[in-house]
Amino acid sequence: MARAMLLFERQADASWLPTTVILATPRRLQGKALPGNPNRDARLASILTNALPPRINNDAEQRGDFEDWIDWGVFNLASGHTTWATEVVPTPTVDELYQREVAGIEPGALQRPIPNPTAKAPRSSLG
Repeated sequence: MARAMLLFERQADASWLPTTVILATPRRLQGKALPGNPNRDARLASILTNALPPRINNDAEQRGDFEDWIDWGVFNLASGHTTWATEVVPTPTVDELYQREVAGIEPGALQRPIPNPTAKAPRSSLG
């Protein structure tokens, strides 16, 4: 079972902007951030490159998996002043998670196209 988190950044008007999602599976982290900010891109790259599964019960030899990392990330990656983090419901892919949490695109049900029948066949340009 995957776990996921969402990072927010404080804006000039004191509102919170969702900017970054991180999806954790037992073996790895995946992430995607709102484009356009080199600091945000560097932070995400650093997280994905340097993250290790957390230690279990402070045992240096025994580590959990990356799903356990989400607890650590939510607690440690946000200051509360300029950044905020929360755990969110995971999705099958990081792109779907990004679309739902950052882009605000809710997945919709697939619908069949409504055919538009005509009474006569279209005219052919062949003659």
